[in-house]
Amino acid sequence: MRFFPQSGLQRQMGFYIVFIGIVFLTMAVEVELFLRGKEVLGLLQKHLDGPVPMELVGRMLVKVRVMMSTLLLAIGLVMMLFIKRIMFPLERIIERTRAMSAGDFSVALSEEGRDELAELSRHINDLNANEQELILLTKNMSDQLRETLTKGDEATKIEEAVQLIDELEETLAEFGRSFYRC
Repeated sequence: MRFFPQSGLQRQMGFYIVFIGIVFLTMAVEVELFLRGKEVLGLLQKHLDGPVPMELVGRMLVKVRVMMSTLLLAIGLVMMLFIKRIMFPLERIIERTRAMSAGDFSVALSEEGRDELAELSRHINDLNANEQELILLTKNMSDQLRETLTKGDEATKIEEAVQLIDELEETLAEFGRSFYRC
């Protein structure tokens, strides 16, 4: 397990946790000063017979510290779970899209779920399939063009080559239109 966060999102969430911790510590100090202040002691003296035992104030401070620590811990745990819920699928998406950009079109992303990451995975898979289709189409057309240029007489070769190039341009234009509709 890594001690220092590796990704920007993890570092940012760690910063938020530290910031919330500092806020809670500041609040704890303020509450302690407030409880030890004259207003609270005066209020307590009105309701108690005699002087306010400092033991009572000490117990109140301990309870406040425990409540604030528990709240800080709960917020930290929720944030860590949130980070893990986002980061693990995001790391898999990044890893697999790196493979796709390197030319490995056999990689597919998991589309399980209904959240934004699953939707992103579906769109990346669609993009991957479209790229594969475009590469295959271009390869087939170039093979046809090569075959046309190597067989037959000169006049027919040029005419058929121009016809194949026109077909390729039309197919690529249609592919582009359908691609941008997605």
